Amino acid sequence: MGSPLVEGAKVVAKVLLQDKEKKILVFKYKPKKNYRKRQGHRQPFTKLQILSIEA
Repeated sequence: MGSPLVEGAKVVAKVLLQDKEKKILVFKYKPKKNYRKRQGHRQPFTKLQILSIEA
């Protein structure tokens, strides 16, 4: 991935944490129609530590 692409490159990484982000509240409503909807979403993520990049 990336530009410029380096042939034969190798990245060594260590997984530090796999968790979910803070909750994002999504609130939808339509005026004059008595429609209200509250929804939450938490995006999963992985935190990495790059140990070395070998080209």
